[in-house]
Amino acid sequence: MRPATKLQRTSLVDQAVEQLRTEIIDGSLAPGTPLPEAQVSEWLGIARPTVREVLLRLHNDGLVQKQGRGVALAVTRITRDQMVDIYIARFHLEAAGARSFATAAPSAREELDQSLVALDAAIASADRLNQLRLEARCHTAVVGLTGSQRLVTAHTQLMVEARLAAITAGDVDHEIVMANHHKFVDLLRAGQAEAACQQLGERMNAARGRLLKNLPE
Repeated sequence: MRPATKLQRTSLVDQAVEQLRTEIIDGSLAPGTPLPEAQVSEWLGIARPTVREVLLRLHNDGLVQKQGRGVALAVTRITRDQMVDIYIARFHLEAAGARSFATAAPSAREELDQSLVALDAAIASADRLNQLRLEARCHTAVVGLTGSQRLVTAHTQLMVEARLAAITAGDVDHEIVMANHHKFVDLLRAGQAEAACQQLGERMNAARGRLLKNLPE
């Protein structure tokens, strides 16, 4: 009985974490939104001890943060300095992937190709949220060319934080330009890794500039 009860509880926590994670990343819960235990318990229909586990998981993932002693946790608000750092880290991880293209495993190259196909389909369907998720998949697939799961995990977290930065700035940047993604991959296939890295850097600098322009001081 005890193992079964434990598994059932873990499933409940996982479901609650996923629900709140989705609402944070898609902007339904805006940066800075307080998350008092009692209110979250009422929203999700779960006990407060379970809510504490859920919020701890989200805190460990960087999605919620402390506001001060005795104050409820709140949805993370990304600062300007943090946002700049996110883009610096993203560039170095993705550039490492680009430079690994020539020696990457066939499965990693296939994942990159499939991510582009999926994003093309999402653009055609005009599903904005799905477009954002699949654009993140494209960028992470580039990191996957390194063959390092640790780097992929780190980049996945960075993409969550980048999404929070976009929400904080009030500019989610729904204008996904597929031509840039395809040009980047075409450069890799042509053996022009450094040219691909330069194009990547230009795209990231432009995106970072848009965010900084709109991010509160």
